[in-house]
This record gives sequence, C-alpha cells and structure tokens, in this order.
Amino acid sequence: MRVRLEEQLSSATAAAGDTFSISTDEEIRLPDGTVIPAGYRGKGEVTEAHKKEMLGKAGDLSVRVDYIRTGDARVHLRAIKGGEGKDTVTTSVVLSLLLTPLFLMHHGHEVVFPKGSQITAYVDDDTDLPLPIAQPPIAD
Repeated sequence: MRVRLEEQLSSATAAAGDTFSISTDEEIRLPDGTVIPAGYRGKGEVTEAHKKEMLGKAGDLSVRVDYIRTGDARVHLRAIKGGEGKDTVTTSVVLSLLLTPLFLMHHGHEVVFPKGSQITAYVDDDTDLPLPIAQPPIAD
C-alpha cells in the first residue's frame, strides 16, 4: 500500500526518535472483496537524522513507517525511506585551495521529504479488523 507523509521532514530539524503522521494514500482491496478507503492515519518514526556540516558534508535522514489505525485496531506496517543531501566536499576543498580557505566553511545540503511524499509500505502482521470497518477520520 502507499502511504503519504502528513508533514514535512528535514534533516535540519528532525532527530532520531521523532514521530510523524502518515495516512493511506489509496484504497486497499482485500482478497475477499472488502474495500478499505484511503485516508486512515498512522505514525512513523525518524530512525536517523544528521544535519549538514562544514566542508560540504551533506545531511542525511532515514525514517520508518510503523502503523495505521482503522478504528481501534492498529495495522503494523514495515517500510523505510532514506535520503542524503547533495555532498559538496570536493568542491569545497578545491575552491579553498584555489581561492580562499573560507570555502572550507561551505556546507552541504539538507535532506527534505516534503509533505505528501509517498512511501510504499507492507503489512507486517496479520490483523483482525472489526466489521464493519470504521470510516477514516475527516482530514484536517
């Protein structure tokens, strides 16, 4: 299933252990014909975050999707997403040697996962959902 981020995440502001909101991005069709509509909410967690540094070192960010909630039931998911900003170490070193040592203070780029970014997630455990399945919450 596809889930989407309900908030922007950035290596500049995130820290390992931070949680974030997700929601299902498409309806889910079960083998028995049951259709679960899009819009259920859940949580994920930042597993690693490093800010950009001097000498052109880029930031990096890794996140894990944990679960979505349908009514009172939690459906455990598994998915990870990671990224690294643009690294400019070589450029910084070359420019500092050619022009001025001030280029050693040049920073790399942060990683940003914009609100609405999609992640493909997989159901991690079998879960019994009480019937009828509760409707997803109304979007904020």
